[in-house]
Amino acid sequence: MKNYPAKLLLFGEHTVNVGSLALAVPLPLFSGKWAFSPKLNTAELAARQMRLPQLADYLDRLQQQGELLVKLDVAAFRQALNEGLVFESNIPTGYGAGSSGALVAAVFDSWQLAVGSLPPWGWQSDLGELKKALAQMEAFFHGTSSGTDPLICFLQKPVLLGGLGGVKIVDLPTNHPKLAGESLITNHQIFLLDTEMPRQATPFIEYFLEKMRDEAFSALCRTELLPSVEAAITAFLEGNGSRVFEEVHHIGGFQLHNLERLIPEKFRPIWQQGLDDDLFKLKVCGAGGGGFLLGITRDFEATKLALAGHKLLPVMG
Repeated sequence: MKNYPAKLLLFGEHTVNVGSLALAVPLPLFSGKWAFSPKLNTAELAARQMRLPQLADYLDRLQQQGELLVKLDVAAFRQALNEGLVFESNIPTGYGAGSSGALVAAVFDSWQLAVGSLPPWGWQSDLGELKKALAQMEAFFHGTSSGTDPLICFLQKPVLLGGLGGVKIVDLPTNHPKLAGESLITNHQIFLLDTEMPRQATPFIEYFLEKMRDEAFSALCRTELLPSVEAAITAFLEGNGSRVFEEVHHIGGFQLHNLERLIPEKFRPIWQQGLDDDLFKLKVCGAGGGGFLLGITRDFEATKLALAGHKLLPVMG
């Protein structure tokens, strides 16, 4: 069956909420897919399906009230669940990698009704409406949702968020790595460092927004952090690894010195180590507080030695 990849927010964590651009890409390192397990007993099936039956109830209720933003065959979805449908996924939860987003994308993709639905979702002009529909579905899991995670998982394409364009599919450089099939930004490797610390995003989002209410911090953020975020996105899309490395240095330095709570305490020494030399740089990945850290290095093998004892996952390079 079709795979639905995880999602990675490369740049724009938190700042997208105050006006900057953000760049999100599919992360095929992790994924989920539908499977049938008809031989499971009732208790086993309930454990494997987790909250899927409740999701079906939620969607059915919205549909009955005329509030569901897209037409779904909820009855067929519920029947498939009764027949043993499960969602098999290795996307880590509590990491901001889109575990619920992949599931929502799979439900939407599999049970959307073409007749009477919104125009074809592949049209760029419809991405805003698609994002709203997916946000409504994912709200079942989180109470509120931006719709970004399921959007990336469904489209399986890089998306530029924020700015006047709102939501825009973008092309990666032709020399891009595992996403496009060849190499990446020249002579650099982007990687994830697994903190092995799942977290909830909401407290860290609230922390950043509370900081932004301070005029001095807000001014500092807008003059130092936001320009580096947007410069990093531009350099990444141009395949300019040296410039991305430089901007990640600025972003990571700002986060360590001004947003320390986003960085788990045990990882602050190696974060500073990265700032002090030119082997690797680290920055927050997603909301922060745990999950993955995002890194870039000039020499991945040397970085693995420098960060021995930590789990590093090469993503692009």
